[in-house]
Amino acid sequence: MESQNHFYGHSAAFAVYAGRPRPRHIHGLVQHGWTAVSPVQTHFRDFPKVGLDAGSRRRLLVWSHESRAWDPREERHTTTPVGAQFAYLARAAGPTPKPRDERDEVVLMPVHGIQTQRVRGDHAGLARLWREQEGPATACLYAADAADPDILGAYTGAGHRVVVLGERMDAEFLWRLWTMLGRARRVVSNRLSTPVLYGGHLGADLGVYGDALRIDGESDAMNQRVRQTWPELHGQHLDPATAGPVVDRELGVQHLLPPGELERLLGWRGLGPAIPATEFWTTSVVSRAVINLRRRADAPAAPPAATEEAPTGLAFGPWLRAAMSYLPRPLPRTLPAAGQLVEPIEVRPAAWAG
Repeated sequence: MESQNHFYGHSAAFAVYAGRPRPRHIHGLVQHGWTAVSPVQTHFRDFPKVGLDAGSRRRLLVWSHESRAWDPREERHTTTPVGAQFAYLARAAGPTPKPRDERDEVVLMPVHGIQTQRVRGDHAGLARLWREQEGPATACLYAADAADPDILGAYTGAGHRVVVLGERMDAEFLWRLWTMLGRARRVVSNRLSTPVLYGGHLGADLGVYGDALRIDGESDAMNQRVRQTWPELHGQHLDPATAGPVVDRELGVQHLLPPGELERLLGWRGLGPAIPATEFWTTSVVSRAVINLRRRADAPAAPPAATEEAPTGLAFGPWLRAAMSYLPRPLPRTLPAAGQLVEPIEVRPAAWAG
């Protein structure tokens, strides 16, 4: 019913696990990344009526009911745990690929911004620290960050290979991530985040250290809470025996379903997808337009430079690009096979335009 269900190839991962040739529209909303607070209050906050009726087919599907981030019993909304989309793709894919060279063995996943919120701080210092501690590595940037010359230059200047996984509506996004993390001996980030959990699930050594940087509109209180809530998932070298079970609980591995039951909860049987497909092309467009207008009014402003006056709100250009990314588009008619290697997109500073 909503474009966020298809972010990062998530519906595509469900499809290949279920043996389907293409994704379908989903009855309800699906969590689309790890969150350090309740997904009801983050990923689903724009649709407050979904999940209030426990008997409705329009469900809120979350990764885990055993995450430390939240207690589902404290929510007014009914949620159903199904596990992370990446875990389904990994289960369907089978053995992970082998590294091709030294830089495949260490993957850097710095915290990313989005079109409407930039990551600020000493990117070059972080890239140099990781070069000193990890050696030459593959730095995976979010597309919006790779389009920023300062961020891109920080990593290429430190001697890292820079790749992106595509835009968030790219159905092959998760395949590229599986290919990259599957080759990695070690996955490193400056914050506990979704790809860190994915790397741990695939068996990589983990490191979460370095300058956490700052995203527009956030305070350090949340970062401190994350460090206090998941202390064993922070540090330069994490203990696999301790981190592994925590990672899998956060991803909801214990909730993974057989294909038939997953299809039932997604509403993929019979004519089930027809209703959310109709909504996707009609009412969801209007709903999303209203949401985006409200978000622009409420958006956190970037901090002014010393010589600037305080900004009054989010600039129109970034807001429009972000709003356009939610517009409905046809779902892919074909998908890569489970276990098929789809290479991340290498970024060269002179050629990359985002």
